This record gives sequence, C-alpha cells and structure tokens, in this order.
Amino acid sequence: MNSWDGTTAHITVRNIGDEPQFMNTSAQYLYDTQGRKFEPEGNLGSELFLATLNPGQSASGTFTYVLSGAVPSHLELHDSMFSGGVEVPLR
Repeated sequence: MNSWDGTTAHITVRNIGDEPQFMNTSAQYLYDTQGRKFEPEGNLGSELFLATLNPGQSASGTFTYVLSGAVPSHLELHDSMFSGGVEVPLR
C-alpha cells in the first residue's frame, strides 16, 4: 500500500507469478475495529478496476470504502478471491 487517507487506500500491485492474474477489486476488504468487513466502492477510473495483469505487469489505483462512522483497523488484500490474503495495518 502506498498510502491511506482515512477512507481511500492508494496501492500499486504487481503480478509476480508466471501467468495472467485477474485483479478482483471486490476481494480487497477493510476491517474495522469491531471486526466488521467492508468491500470497496467500484471505481471505474482506477487502473485496478477489473484489471488483468500479465506476469511482471503492475498497476496503481485506489480502493475507497464507505465506513459510516466505523473506525478502520486493517486491509485484507487478496491476489484472488480464493487466496488467504495478506493483512495490512492502517494505524
């Protein structure tokens, strides 16, 4: 993650594998301090929105979350909807 501004994560992702990988934007979760899970809003202008990255290719973009007063704790980023993901703290 490049930066966090309270509701928006600015990130760059890179395909380090040996085959094309689809960037599933809806599998990039934010958890609040109560353990609730949030999905990002669709951002059609982001390079990451529904991107397919070939090996070695990277893309940058944003994920924006509507938190409705929730206090963010961490992001859980996935390379696919079936992966275990990686936890990225926001504090």
